[in-house]
Amino acid sequence: MFAVVSAVAIFFIVYIFIVTEKIHRTIAAMIGATALMFLQVFENPHEVYIKYVDFNTIFLLIGMMLFVEAMKTTGFFQYVGIQGLRISKGSLKRLFITFTFLVAVISAFIDNVTTVLIFVPMTLAVADAAGFDPVPFVLGEIFASNIGGTATLIGDPPNILIGTAAHLTFIDFLKNLAPISILIFIVVDLFLLLVYRKEFSKKVEHAFRDDAYRKFNKKKIILGGTLLAITITLFLFQHKLDIPSSSIALMMGFLSTLIIEREKVEDFLKGVDWGTIFFFIALFIITGALEETGVLEKIALFMVDISSGSTQKLKAILISLSAVISAFVDNIPYTATMIPVIESLQKIDPHTYANLQPFWWSLALGACLGGNGTAIGASANVISLQILAQYGKKVTFYRFLKTGMTVVAISVIMSMIYVLLRY
Repeated sequence: MFAVVSAVAIFFIVYIFIVTEKIHRTIAAMIGATALMFLQVFENPHEVYIKYVDFNTIFLLIGMMLFVEAMKTTGFFQYVGIQGLRISKGSLKRLFITFTFLVAVISAFIDNVTTVLIFVPMTLAVADAAGFDPVPFVLGEIFASNIGGTATLIGDPPNILIGTAAHLTFIDFLKNLAPISILIFIVVDLFLLLVYRKEFSKKVEHAFRDDAYRKFNKKKIILGGTLLAITITLFLFQHKLDIPSSSIALMMGFLSTLIIEREKVEDFLKGVDWGTIFFFIALFIITGALEETGVLEKIALFMVDISSGSTQKLKAILISLSAVISAFVDNIPYTATMIPVIESLQKIDPHTYANLQPFWWSLALGACLGGNGTAIGASANVISLQILAQYGKKVTFYRFLKTGMTVVAISVIMSMIYVLLRY
């Protein structure tokens, strides 16, 4: 009982400090994580880092941060951004739709973190050149990455877990989750265009003139584009190659420093946001404590109990509560906890729960889309907002919460209507 109370109490205390921002989030999270060790919440503290810290994500972040630092020196991001403005004829609305659409599509096939680490610096580069506020763009890209990742088997880790457990194929996910993901993306983009209509009403004229291209080094642009194309291709085929995404990121991160600016390796390593890396490690441990003490399992069983045997009610509960929980807790351990609960439904009532597919889709929609709710609801959120803060545009936890929870509410309502009508 002591372990349960400690895990829940520390979780809420850390969140209070993150929300109020009175203490730096990394310090608050790391003190909370280490406090769990001292309080002996974990049965075997020596296995915590192996069991609960997702080092594939940690090394993916380090590798891609290094890659982006090296890419910045080529001018490729600025070049592509200005090209985007040129094609959109200076319309920020068109540029926003183009960028968010590309983020959503790419996030359906490669890791969300990788996608935003490519697009956010590109957005900031063109915002700097053209002189517009990048915040609405970055928020749109965050939401698009999480929505796009919902659409396919490989788009988001919870989908991979569900697909493996339920023996669902890539085509199954595409047929069942892609249609609603597309609809949600369109509605969310329209919502953001409405909310930030003043910012998007501006037109940028000077940024896409011919003289904007004279400052770029063509050889470096081609080199940067080639390295980016190789990186994206490797991520697209990583499942066939059977190579972890972290290995691809680390290889391309260090290879790019060698090819682009080998003398600046130390500078590039300093560009890695180590505060964010430690923040993620701490969050994995704090969420791991909730899993270790059975808190997540109790929440899962509570969902089944309050459904009172109604399949329609259970679908709605799965989507809504999963979305709320995933906005605050890492959706990977949560999904892993829910999988055996859903599998056990057929044992409870073989007739009522003969077809489990609707419940798998409900879980996937809630777990993946809920990440849009808070500033730390998904890895893409944390990374994007940190890059934005380094640029000088800080988005507070509360500001993100207002927009993010509205986006989640839209997503949940649309998902429930879709699931209840289709299944």
